[in-house]
Amino acid sequence: MSVVEQHDSDYAIVHGDTLPSLTSDQWDDLLQKKNIVFARTTPEHKLLIVEECQRRGEIVAVTGDGVNDAPALKRADIGVAMGIVGSDVAKQAADIILMDDNFASIVKGIEEGRLLYDNLKKTIAYTITHLVPEIVPVILNFALGF
Repeated sequence: MSVVEQHDSDYAIVHGDTLPSLTSDQWDDLLQKKNIVFARTTPEHKLLIVEECQRRGEIVAVTGDGVNDAPALKRADIGVAMGIVGSDVAKQAADIILMDDNFASIVKGIEEGRLLYDNLKKTIAYTITHLVPEIVPVILNFALGF
């Protein structure tokens, strides 16, 4: 395996040509690294990386803008396409389209989504706690004929 590593760091640099020949154990070792750079990858290599990560239970997000990125965007758990420079094929394969082509928008979108989710949980909890005191008297009124 021609993975370039330093013994005192937790990173790996992998050339795309070596990806198809990696064994399952080598993938396990590689994906344990904190930082991995995949260089000179083809669309098939990108798809292989997504599949190997998913096989190990990882949630995979892929960003892309071209036709070549479409298979990996489609297979990933979260596909993010570029809205301005992205091809129509990439946009159709993606789950999310960045309208401003700014990666910071992904972080902002996650923050907004988490805020919305928290507010939704609070609203449901509030509604359920107030449901019993409001509904029980009405049901008793109908049941007992008051």
